[in-house]
Amino acid sequence: MTGGGGAQTAAPPVLLLGRIHTMDPARPVASAMLVADDRVVSIGEAAEVRAAAPPETIEVAARGVVVPGFLDSHLHTLVTGIEQRRLVIAEANSIQEVCERIGAWLADRPGLDWAVVGAHFHAEDLAEGRLPDRYDLDRVTGGTAVVLDRRTHDAIANSAALRRCGIDARTPDPTGGHLERDAHGEPTGILVERPAAELVLAHVPAPGHQALRAALAQAQSYLHSIGITSASEPGLVEAEMRVYREAAAEGWLTLRTMGMPLADTSVPPARFLAGLGAEGVGTGRGDSRFRRGPLKIYLDGAGGFGTALISRPWPGRPSYHGNLTCPADVFAELVAHCAQNGHSVAVHAVGDAAVTLALDHFERVDARWPIAPLRFSIMHSYLWPAPADMARAARLGVVLSSQPSMQWRVGAGIARQFGEEVPLAPLRAWLDAGVTVAGGSDGPDFPMAPLFGMWQARSRQVRGWSGPLGPDQAVTAAEALAMYTTSAAYYCFAERERGRLAPGYLADWVELEVDPLSSPLAELAEAAARPVLRTVVGATVVHGPGFAD
Repeated sequence: MTGGGGAQTAAPPVLLLGRIHTMDPARPVASAMLVADDRVVSIGEAAEVRAAAPPETIEVAARGVVVPGFLDSHLHTLVTGIEQRRLVIAEANSIQEVCERIGAWLADRPGLDWAVVGAHFHAEDLAEGRLPDRYDLDRVTGGTAVVLDRRTHDAIANSAALRRCGIDARTPDPTGGHLERDAHGEPTGILVERPAAELVLAHVPAPGHQALRAALAQAQSYLHSIGITSASEPGLVEAEMRVYREAAAEGWLTLRTMGMPLADTSVPPARFLAGLGAEGVGTGRGDSRFRRGPLKIYLDGAGGFGTALISRPWPGRPSYHGNLTCPADVFAELVAHCAQNGHSVAVHAVGDAAVTLALDHFERVDARWPIAPLRFSIMHSYLWPAPADMARAARLGVVLSSQPSMQWRVGAGIARQFGEEVPLAPLRAWLDAGVTVAGGSDGPDFPMAPLFGMWQARSRQVRGWSGPLGPDQAVTAAEALAMYTTSAAYYCFAERERGRLAPGYLADWVELEVDPLSSPLAELAEAAARPVLRTVVGATVVHGPGFAD
């Protein structure tokens, strides 16, 4: 368990020597940093910092270029750990291949009651140009109830799973989602958007408490290996929050986490909010190890799945503009409640129409309860947000959480449908509008290494596309690094203790084999595929050799 062990004896101060990018405008570059306990004491030139060091200080030469520990503004940490115990299909060329891999996995686990498969592929990846359905899955799954989880947005269930959940031709579409049906009105097993997916996922036995603890331990070990010291995890339920609180109290939570409670939009808002108890949404409760964040609300679907709410019709579906996952009246009530009670809101809004709808409600409540101090945020927003909405977001103090590695994965498929005239994820425009843009990954569905995200945000390369997609929307090296340090720290309400290396800040840093501000892009991409050299959280090494090694 990386970084575990409960209470720690006081370690001697450490004097770190090397090239340090501090992200502190008062001193952007330093050659030495003194840390004691879990904080930075002094930073600057070696001679001046060494002069302030007590006699028992350990001198350590950095193994590479030092930058603040990376923060991921949108990372599903627990799923990252859970999927290490599941079959995950991220790359496949056909439905036949998908089914063969599921069948082989089940053959090694005879008698399995339920099976959840991580499905990270898209229809355009497959030779058939469509997703597998219940009839495809039934050929290889037997009596095991199988559900393919598509980022909790969509799910694909076999016939055994549908039967156990009582889903048949008479089952109505839930509000905010729908069941795909065949020519006879029978569900095909493809459940579109979260309210529909939950008709099956709610019946899947949830991971037990010990399994969640193990998942957290495994995930944070991996995340430290790619330089991540802090993360925001969106969409947690109370059982998952409990695991984080325990890990923090027991001393083994080394991944500083902002946990966002998930809004249940399938019930009346008053009932959902009452069910949260006296703590309510609780934005800001906690400490530097675990803190409750904004209420997460799914407003629309996903661009890669063709369900984001957009102002133009989706190709081939002239009357379909995407999915409104949360009813507008429910959304309005949740947003107003949070604004009135001093809580923050983080809204999943991919399409331009969803962003407009979110900002309309943000602006309405801002007239009564200013939201800038609460840092309301929009997550994703990569399908053609309007310039006027970007300006409105800046005026309201709304923050954007963006995931460049997602664009690498889904960009080509969307560009083939709509053309490349209006580029996806206009990061340059968001920044020029004055909006704080926090970097993230939406892992584990997409590459989680922050160096990869920086590379994509700068190169605008996407998988399966020749040349950059929307090169005029590229960000600079300094802006890319800020997305995963200072801007993500602001997103996590932690800008006074994380995101930069300065006196009084937490001693969280990462040592890299490349310089993210000056190394060629090709070297940045290559380094992203390897573990970082060393990761430190609170002056404790959580990945790589110890200071005495």
